[in-house]
Amino acid sequence: MLRLLIVDDEFHIREGLKHLVAQTGLPIEIAAFAEDGETALRLFGEERPDIAILDINLPDMSGLEVARQIRERGEDTPLLFLTGYESLTYIREAIGLQAVDYLLKPVANDELAIGLKRAQESVEKNRKAVAGWEHWNGKQRSNAQEYALLDLLLQRRSVEDTIGDLHDWIRFPLEPGTPYVVMCCDLDVIPSRVSAGDERQLYGYAFSKLAMEAASMVAGTVGAAIAPDRVIIVLPNVDGRTIAAVSQQVRSVLQDYMDISVTVGISAVAPNLNRLPEAYREALRAAEHKGWVGNGQVIPYESVRIVETTQHALLDKELILISEIRAGNDGAVVAILQEWSAQLAELPSRQVKIMATQLVLFVMRVVQSQSLMLLPEDNRDESWHDPLLALNQMHNANDMIRFVTNYFIQVGRCIRDSREAVVPRMFEQAKTWIREHLHEDVSLIGLSRHLHLSPKYLSSRFKQVTGECFADFLTRVRFERARELLLDSERKVGEVAEAVGFGDTNYFSIAFKKNTGFTPTEFRKRYL
Repeated sequence: MLRLLIVDDEFHIREGLKHLVAQTGLPIEIAAFAEDGETALRLFGEERPDIAILDINLPDMSGLEVARQIRERGEDTPLLFLTGYESLTYIREAIGLQAVDYLLKPVANDELAIGLKRAQESVEKNRKAVAGWEHWNGKQRSNAQEYALLDLLLQRRSVEDTIGDLHDWIRFPLEPGTPYVVMCCDLDVIPSRVSAGDERQLYGYAFSKLAMEAASMVAGTVGAAIAPDRVIIVLPNVDGRTIAAVSQQVRSVLQDYMDISVTVGISAVAPNLNRLPEAYREALRAAEHKGWVGNGQVIPYESVRIVETTQHALLDKELILISEIRAGNDGAVVAILQEWSAQLAELPSRQVKIMATQLVLFVMRVVQSQSLMLLPEDNRDESWHDPLLALNQMHNANDMIRFVTNYFIQVGRCIRDSREAVVPRMFEQAKTWIREHLHEDVSLIGLSRHLHLSPKYLSSRFKQVTGECFADFLTRVRFERARELLLDSERKVGEVAEAVGFGDTNYFSIAFKKNTGFTPTEFRKRYL
């Protein structure tokens, strides 16, 4: 059982998260609650939680500052950030702190479950490393090529000695001045049908062999399994098309033969063998960002580095663009993009790529959170599958602008179509709760506690979603139910009044006549 620390300064949010965690069915228990940063840091040291949920806005310090202090202690505990509004500045800081998710309030059950599942997988991966993945590696593989490659990537021996061994096992030449790219292929989820122990190791062995064979079908490559769910592949003398082709081949083969999803992290180009260890770390870091852009993606390290290192402040127009995309307002998106594109066209290509990549990363986050498919199957090309890879390989500003414009328009339309087709389940639950509690003193505050939302947010969203304000809906439902009960001649008027929340029968009669035009007795005479 994993232990969770929840940090939020609002009591009803903490209670809501406690109930939502229980509903996920994951093996997670609440270790402690904290309402400020100082308490959170103290409890973190005392309780040693496996996972932490941090509200960004705390009374004494930012949740991001709490996370920084945790990281400064050398802790790799998976962190999920919680906030009432979205901010690209916060998101960039969260990425730099290696957060597994960034959740917007109010948090839906399925969104929290996805974030906690990622955190659970991260904990399991860390525990495997502590137990000694190198030991697992040595027992499971007898291939000297893989040993030699891992020696080089992990710098366990000198480059000269390792290259000598690699020459004996690799069919293509390894020359000191040859450029290389490292790919990290991460298995997104090990199916629940695969248990621990030998079966899990055999499954990992099949995954690694299929991945390496698939890559070698496209280009000369060398690979090594670093864990049951992670394979490293090195490509020499590659260009952008080859990288894309290898990535697609690996994912396609694994999908066809094992029905599994794989995320691929791609390093920057290493100019020689001496730089392979650095490229290896870049590929790992890129793959670990799948929590932000979604599983099954190709994530170039260059895209990740742009967001983590740039201090570029987004223009107001760009922030409005993001808001309109989230809202699914494709008409507004098109209008903003026309003006935005004209301004971008005047900038250097490098600056265009920085701005476009930041926006694409954020929009991919929107796509992931809403489980959207951007285009029908028969109308997609590879660039739509892997927008970060496509953008990373572009050098012409006009090509980047054209690609990003089309991508954003499609995302906005998909979000709009999705929202038009689905009524939020939370407000259907609200209607059901009101009908079931008419005999009580139903109030907006009572409903907000049930849904673990703030009364202010609930009031504004209730009318937006249902078309009626809370008070009008409650009144209508009360008298609809009263009319139904009055049609039962066995019930007394006082019983009906009490059943719909009126403690005083006379007041009920007055209110009923004002609403329907009849007293309860007149209503019965007319309809019974």
